[in-house]
Amino acid sequence: MKVITIWQPYAQAIIIGLKKFETRSWPTKHRGKIAIHASIKPLSKERELLSEKYGIKNFSFGEIVIIADLTDCILMTEDFIKSQTQTEIDFGDWRPGHYAWKLDNIKVLEKPIKATGKQGLWNFDLKG
Repeated sequence: MKVITIWQPYAQAIIIGLKKFETRSWPTKHRGKIAIHASIKPLSKERELLSEKYGIKNFSFGEIVIIADLTDCILMTEDFIKSQTQTEIDFGDWRPGHYAWKLDNIKVLEKPIKATGKQGLWNFDLKG
């Protein structure tokens, strides 16, 4: 399965329903199932403040925590960015020319899977 590693609190924001797009500076042609891996990197002060603003707690680190459907990869325009909620904006890098990866059918894993993250899209055998 394709996997993308995301820093916290961004992965947790997907888990609790605050975030429906993963923002990236690069596009992907991948559509279909994608796993979300919460990076092992600890919270920076800025990301800690964002977590506090939204009351986000109970973080996973270094684990695959979500399976979702990646249904679209949208080039960000000023109009598209303006159509987003402030919460969505707070949990992404919303700059014209970047890309919003649309996540649907988000399923939180009951038992997260320990894994070492990587940059870009990477593969992981969820069947073990």
